[in-house]
Amino acid sequence: MRDKITKRSVDAIEPALRDTFLWDTEIPGFGCKVTPKGARIYVLQYGRSGRDHRVTIGRHGVEFTAEQARNEARRLRGLIASGGNPALERSRDRSGPTVAALGQRYIDEYARPHKKPSGLAQDRRNLDNHIIPLIGSLKVSEVERQDIARVMRDVAAGKTAKDEKTKLQGRRIVRGGEIVANRVQALLSKMFELAEDWKFRPPNSNPCRGAKRFAEHKIERYLSFDEFARLGKALAAAEEGRFVPDVQGAPSEPQKSRNDGCKKHPKPRSQNPHAVAAIRLLLLTGCRLGEILELQWSNVDLERRLLLLPDSKTGAKTVYLSEAALTVLARVERIEGNPHVFPGKRLSEPLRSIRKPWEHICKAAQLQNIRLHDLRHSFASISAANGLSLPIIGALLGHSQPNATARYAHLVASPLHQAVDAIGKQIAGAMNRLP
Repeated sequence: MRDKITKRSVDAIEPALRDTFLWDTEIPGFGCKVTPKGARIYVLQYGRSGRDHRVTIGRHGVEFTAEQARNEARRLRGLIASGGNPALERSRDRSGPTVAALGQRYIDEYARPHKKPSGLAQDRRNLDNHIIPLIGSLKVSEVERQDIARVMRDVAAGKTAKDEKTKLQGRRIVRGGEIVANRVQALLSKMFELAEDWKFRPPNSNPCRGAKRFAEHKIERYLSFDEFARLGKALAAAEEGRFVPDVQGAPSEPQKSRNDGCKKHPKPRSQNPHAVAAIRLLLLTGCRLGEILELQWSNVDLERRLLLLPDSKTGAKTVYLSEAALTVLARVERIEGNPHVFPGKRLSEPLRSIRKPWEHICKAAQLQNIRLHDLRHSFASISAANGLSLPIIGALLGHSQPNATARYAHLVASPLHQAVDAIGKQIAGAMNRLP
C-alpha cells in the first residue's frame, strides 16, 4: 500500500501474518515495514547496477520518528545519487575486520617489511599488551574518537599493567604510563591510516586525529666529572677482580650472618669482561646500546679508526674512534667462530643484555638514576664542554636531523661563558688600572 508516511499512517498499519509495507508517495523507495509481531521499521529500497538493494533506517518510535526517518531517507537518496551504495557499505561494515585483525595485518604488511626489528617488537608489545585487551574485539568501522581517548586514559592509568610468568623469559612486566599511552596512540593512528587505504573506513575518518597526547619531558642526565671518576674506578675494579658491589654508602641487601654471629662480607669478584668493555665503548663513542651490542668485527676498521655500521636507528652510520676507544677494542678477546665484538653465551650470537652488570657497577660507583642511554648524553655533554658545535656533535652521534641535536644547545653555551668571562676579566682589569 502507498501513502505519505507520517506518525498517524504508520501507527494505523495493522500487523498481518507476513511483513506488511507502507511505501511513501513522495520519496521514492522510502517505506515502513511492519512485522507480524508489530515492530515498525523504516527502510529505503533502491536499484543499483541492475540489482535491488534495501537499507534499514531504524525502528519507529525507538530510534526515529516519522519525520526523522524522512530526513534520513532524503540523505541516503542524496548519497545514492552521487554514486554511493549505502546497503553495500553497511554490509562491509558488518563483515569488516576487528581491531585485532587490523593489527595483525599491520604487522604482516607494514611493520615487518618497513620497520626495524626493535620497532617491530615494540609494536607487537603495544598490540598484545594494550590495544587488543582494550579494543581488540571492536570492528574497525565502529571505533570512534572517544574509544581512542579511553584507551589512552586506561594505558596511562596502568589498567593494562601486569606481572606474569612466562616460559621463555621467566617473567613479563607491563607497566603502562603516559609515555606508553602516547606510543599506543601513534601506533593506532598509523593502523587507522592504513585502514582507510585498505577501504575498511571512509577517507579522512581516522579516529586518532585530534587526540590529545600526554606531555613528554625528555630526560637529560649527564655524568659529572666526579661521577666519571667513580665510574672509572668501578670499571677498573670489575676488570681486575677487585669488584665489590656493596661498597660503604651504597644501597645493599642485608647480609646473612655466619654461625658465629658475625656478618658475611662480600668477596671481591670480576664482571663479564665483554660487558665491561661494552660499557667503556658506550662512554667513548656515544653510540646507542644496540649499535654496540650488535657490533661485528667486520664493521671495525682499526687502521682508519672507524666503526662502519651497516644499519642503525638512522640508517648506515660511521663512528669515529678515539685512541681510548681503540685501546678498549684492542683488549677485547676475540671468540673463534663468533663474528660479534661482544659475544653472547651461544655460538655466533651477540651479548643480549648488560643490564645486570650495569646495575652492579652503578651500585659500586654510587651512581643514582643513571641509564645506559645517559652515557650517550654524557658523551654529548663532554663534546659541548670542549667547544664543539652542534653540527659536529650531531655528526659524532649519528643524528640525521638537526633538531635531534638541538636538545644539547644549552650545553654548547658553556665554552661561550668561558670566553665571555675571559673578555670580562680583561675589560675589568683595564678599567681598574691606576693612571
